[in-house]
Amino acid sequence: MQALQADPSHPGWVRGWLVLRVKEALPGDFVSMHEHAAQAQEEAHRRGPGHQVFHGRRREDTGEMLLD
Repeated sequence: MQALQADPSHPGWVRGWLVLRVKEALPGDFVSMHEHAAQAQEEAHRRGPGHQVFHGRRREDTGEMLLD
């Protein structure tokens, strides 16, 4: 994972662009997180169908996600 921006309103969380493998409902399965949207789009495209990009937050120690 790249150096991501800490979320000052949510201690222990980082903000960025998440690549998720979406099945039937959000949030889906976490794949990766990126500082820039273009990086996340490239990764989602490389992974193929079912992979989408969302902006949000992720708590690194638990894996919890909040999508914007």
